[in-house]
Amino acid sequence: MPPEVLHTFIRQLKESTAYKDHVGVRSVVDETVRRIAALPEEGGGPMLREEIRGLHERIVPLLHGTSAPKRKEKKGEGISSKEAETLIGADHFFGAEAVRKAFPGVPLKPEQIPAIPFSREDLQRAKELGDSLRLRVNKAPGNSKLNMQKMQELLQPAFDQKNEGNILYDTDWYESEDFFTEEPELCWVLTSDGIIPDSEDKDYLQQTEHIAEYLRDTVYQGKKIPQQYADAIKEMDSQKDEIRRLIDANKWQEADEKLANLKRNKLTRRVPVEVLYDMLVTFQNGDKRHLEDFYDWTCIRSSGGDLVDVGGFAPDGVYVGDWLPYGSGDGLGVVLARKF
Repeated sequence: MPPEVLHTFIRQLKESTAYKDHVGVRSVVDETVRRIAALPEEGGGPMLREEIRGLHERIVPLLHGTSAPKRKEKKGEGISSKEAETLIGADHFFGAEAVRKAFPGVPLKPEQIPAIPFSREDLQRAKELGDSLRLRVNKAPGNSKLNMQKMQELLQPAFDQKNEGNILYDTDWYESEDFFTEEPELCWVLTSDGIIPDSEDKDYLQQTEHIAEYLRDTVYQGKKIPQQYADAIKEMDSQKDEIRRLIDANKWQEADEKLANLKRNKLTRRVPVEVLYDMLVTFQNGDKRHLEDFYDWTCIRSSGGDLVDVGGFAPDGVYVGDWLPYGSGDGLGVVLARKF
């Protein structure tokens, strides 16, 4: 599909009544657009066609006011928040109530909450792994962006009153960075409770390879891995030798760019605002300092080209840093985040 045709198609979708009035339609379209943006510029044609075909199957009947064709049950259909909480366990469920407790006054009407995109089997397996199901929202009171800057502004007075320390530690170096004012995506996500086992003491490429192993050997052990992850693993396998060559040749900016754009990292790593959001929702619902002694290496680059890490949630505040791709550390790992 030519770029101009794709852009016209997406624009028409976003201008449609169904997109504006139906949160389910918005969720499907926005998630598909995000996945399309993550596709490689070269060689992504087959994956693009598959994304467009799936979008047509799910959305076009709704736009024309007809029923979608009969199909197999999709992940998450029929799963209420209450059932999801029961399946995964109350201590690992952070739904609308937890969000409102974390960010009082956040605009969140029932019809704005997206459908849970995971199957009962997904949630049962997540409970076995100790993972959490989280609702992420993107708007603050007043309908402004719920970005890192706004989170600090909203919650620091309450932290001061309770003598709980700082939200963020020394923001001087990144106050002008794009990621500081980026809002999270409105979605449900499954996250590991901490960094996944054996993801520390690895450089970024080794971590990325380890994510594939963890998905295949642990999360989906004995089962077929979802196609989007299988495609991402295939993409990674085709590029890892070149990325390693760039790292060894000290061409770290080229390596960073390739690593950040890998579909596997965009699908399973968090961005800085998501790390802080998850930390604060967890803390506001039980005083647990998530990643107090560890750092999550995200898929976002700083303006200097390095890959941003977020963690160390101590009373001094959450630390935000950045590393070269060949860096590693005993507390620098990756929290697995799964969205569909």
